[in-house]
Amino acid sequence: MYKWNGTGWVRRTCAFILLAGAAAAQSIPAPEQYFGFKIGADKKLARYDKIVEYFQKIADQSPRVKMRSLGPTTNGNPFVILEISSPETIRNLDHFKQLQRKLYFQGGAPTDAERDEIFKHGKSVVFIDNNIHSTEIGSSQMVIEMVYRLATENSPEIQKILDNVIIVMEPSANPDGQIMVTDWYNKYLGTPYEGGNLPYLYHPYVGHDDNRDLFLFSQKESQMTAQVLWHDWFPSIWLDEHQQGNAGARIFTMPATDPINPNVHPLVYRLNTIYGQAQAAALEAAGKTGIIYNSTYTNFWQGAMAWAGWWHNQVGLLTEVASVRIATPVLQRMADLSGPSVPSTGRPEANEFRQQAENPDQPLAPPRDITPRTEYPRPWLGGWWRLRDIVDYELIATFGLLDAAADRRESLLHQVYEINLNTIESGKKGELGFGDRQKSFAILIPVAGQHDPAEVAELVDKLMIGGVEVSRAQKDFVQDGEHYQAGTYVIPFNQVFARYAKDLLEKQTYPEVRRSPNAPAEAPYDVSAWSLGMQFGVKTVFARTALAADLPLERVAAKPKFAITVEKTPAGWSFPYTGAESAVIVNRLLKEGAKVSISRARGSEPAMAHAAAKSEAWNKATAGFDVTVKTAAASRDLGVALRAPRVGLYQSWTSNMDEGWTRWILERYEFPYTTLHNKDIQAGKLREKFDAIILPDQRARDMIEGQNSSSTVPEYKGGLEDKGVEALRDFVDHGGTLVALGEASNLLVDKMPLPVKEMKRTLTREQHYAPGTIVNLQVDTAHPMGYGSAADTYGFYINSPFFQLTEGFSSQKVSVVARYPNNGAKASGWLRGEDYMLGRAAVVAIETNPGKVVLFGIRPQHRAQTHATLPLLFNALYWSAEGDLTSANSTNQ
Repeated sequence: MYKWNGTGWVRRTCAFILLAGAAAAQSIPAPEQYFGFKIGADKKLARYDKIVEYFQKIADQSPRVKMRSLGPTTNGNPFVILEISSPETIRNLDHFKQLQRKLYFQGGAPTDAERDEIFKHGKSVVFIDNNIHSTEIGSSQMVIEMVYRLATENSPEIQKILDNVIIVMEPSANPDGQIMVTDWYNKYLGTPYEGGNLPYLYHPYVGHDDNRDLFLFSQKESQMTAQVLWHDWFPSIWLDEHQQGNAGARIFTMPATDPINPNVHPLVYRLNTIYGQAQAAALEAAGKTGIIYNSTYTNFWQGAMAWAGWWHNQVGLLTEVASVRIATPVLQRMADLSGPSVPSTGRPEANEFRQQAENPDQPLAPPRDITPRTEYPRPWLGGWWRLRDIVDYELIATFGLLDAAADRRESLLHQVYEINLNTIESGKKGELGFGDRQKSFAILIPVAGQHDPAEVAELVDKLMIGGVEVSRAQKDFVQDGEHYQAGTYVIPFNQVFARYAKDLLEKQTYPEVRRSPNAPAEAPYDVSAWSLGMQFGVKTVFARTALAADLPLERVAAKPKFAITVEKTPAGWSFPYTGAESAVIVNRLLKEGAKVSISRARGSEPAMAHAAAKSEAWNKATAGFDVTVKTAAASRDLGVALRAPRVGLYQSWTSNMDEGWTRWILERYEFPYTTLHNKDIQAGKLREKFDAIILPDQRARDMIEGQNSSSTVPEYKGGLEDKGVEALRDFVDHGGTLVALGEASNLLVDKMPLPVKEMKRTLTREQHYAPGTIVNLQVDTAHPMGYGSAADTYGFYINSPFFQLTEGFSSQKVSVVARYPNNGAKASGWLRGEDYMLGRAAVVAIETNPGKVVLFGIRPQHRAQTHATLPLLFNALYWSAEGDLTSANSTNQ
């Protein structure tokens, strides 16, 4: 045992450490004593605030534990992390943090002496996040015992971990949701609704999608997690602890299954196997059954917590433990060993959820996957499964990982160093991605020539949050025969996170996976495309030859401001209306009572917004923007006058994530709205209150019927029903605008006489399927909904509806606002049956005189990522409140 004294390492005796540990153990209450029940006990949950209170007490008493808050969550709860190691390490935490940062080449490559110091004295830094999906609550309970043991136990195993590992841990990656789930469960404990589903999202906005946010970083919790991972600690191992369905295997450990992503360093996949199997081995040694790997979850896709670590040269590990009904045990009938065995999919089947909701007290059907094999040597055969089982499995798996990280400390540091060094050297040679047909040395993001320069700033910010080093060219330059202006953003690949930047911005090509030569290609587990430049509508260029050695680059230190160039005319201000950020200014102006109008793009001139406003209102509207003002003598064509749309957003009681994302988008871009539940819509007279009502992506049946199982609390049962549908029809008949997103379009197609046929649902999965693909779109920019959009742009397609126009009434005017091209619908990712959608309509607007119906087959606000299509949604709202054309020409300065 050694202590850093500021100039060198001094040996300490184990006796000192044992005495310190013993003193801490005497002053810290055991979990059972503090919480009043054994952790993992049936029907008992520790709430997040109480857990934080306990950890603060441990941190106050134990020299091994440090706790700090990174800031408030979305709902204002503390988002805390714990740093755990030996007392000597904790006292010199900044020193070890600097060693880890230098391991990841922060501030430049380590010198030979620094490298040797890292290998000799550096630690295995392991980041652990828990409970990001709040109903998967077991890990938020498990960490209580884990931290207590690390803080108080003096066994050789714990001492080895403390001496060699620094643990950086989030007790819950979604504290708001943990509190929601705990309170809901306790409220209905002992009733027929015990363990039932929440009727609202268990994150304020995004629900289960919070672990799809690790490249957009839209949510506070994602941003704080990224700060720890890629700006503060740079851990080498990242463990993400989840729960899965409860009908099959008891736990999934790494490695995942094919295909792999060619931008990930191959050693990362090898290390995933080593450390994942260390977890599995620890579980096997403890006599646990039902441990599976190489199942369900693929090695390909971005955005899902620890998965994102792979492109950051981190060992990203996932565990998925079988669930219970929050804290209520479940019983599964025993398997018939003489019957057939069906390989596990790992993910819960729809009928599994339905059975539990409708018959919560009935035993589950027996496990179907009961064949022992390499990746599943001792299948789970059935029986009782409890929250305590989840806690035990996760404790064993977590300590199995920490034990391996301690044993392999120096090997891990050597291997991570080689991955990082190889990334930088490969980036210099333009050879980052295995199998790339072309070399790539850097990414260029021009500012000039972009449809919406604001999205360039947004894209740069997202890259920087992910740890990417972005620079700006200080002079004009030529690259691969093309001229680029000074100010162009440059992302050289001779940096440690170059693999991440490359993967995030290039086009995705999903490899075909076939179980046999004649078998059909298997569909991806999750999204197959995430190219963020495409989704933002930003042109990015890959440099195919090395950057000039004398090209002066200046590192970007902070998020660039949104910049706009404004014309000051006698009528007011005119500015480009070219993207989502333009809507922020428009909405602020409308809020201040200014007169605002929008004119369409003409030739090379973009769509423009025009404001007749007092200077005070203008300054409020443009606060935070970098504004350049030019004086123009003549007024422009002011186009279509707007007023602030009165927006209603339907929220069912089925915890719809698309509704949550839509809410977040409306708030982010400053659209006032009112949430509408079933009874609000059924009450009718909607046109008196609203111009537009948005129906988020949801199946028509779920909207009409809602939740009606025996475990549903009565006040949350039911859906819109016929009365609600009739109220929506009446809303349109009186001049309102219905905006349907994704699957919600089918409700209107089925229940209203619209001259549209939805084609996607006529096809089988074998004919047409896409779990997440970026597609090419052609937009009618002359239509009011197309104002400000690029004529050729990108959308996100996730088994979305698409439309064929049919015969309509003479009172109806039908417009195709966006369509798929006749050739080449797929822009990035995987898409089966592309031909079926070629030339079809993606967005349709029907004017019914006096009302309007807008059908978005695509989800224009999908997970808040699809900035290129946000104007289509925003324009639909403005269109609903379109004013008199002549009123745009009056002034109010």
